[in-house]
Formats: sequence, structure tokens, C-alpha cells
Amino acid sequence: MEKHSSIHLYLDRDNSGMKITKESLLISNKYIDESYKYKNHKDLNEFLIKEYKIETPRQRIGRRL
Repeated sequence: MEKHSSIHLYLDRDNSGMKITKESLLISNKYIDESYKYKNHKDLNEFLIKEYKIETPRQRIGRRL
């Protein structure tokens, strides 16, 4: 990762994720914490599921006419 000019972090917002984020930000200013985008959720996946609900097609009951 170090060969890149910037590294965007989308880590979990639990204790472990926040600890790694904090340590990464101290290592280099090329690390960018993006977890503020889903600050009210435990992780990016939970945010995406709740914010972009995709309904699956309903099962068809009965025969086609």
C-alpha cells in the first residue's frame, strides 16, 4: 500500500478498527480516515445495507395467465 499517494481507510468503527485507524494516521499523512461517512453504524457494510435497501423480487404465487 505504501507505493500509493493516498490510502483511504474504511475500517470498522469498533475498538479494534478505531485503534488501527488512529495508529495509521500517526504513521503517515497519506492515510485518510473515511469512517466518518458511516459514523452511526458499526461498519461500512451495515451502512450500505441500511441506506441502500435493495428489495428482492417477490416470489410469484399462482400460475401465469
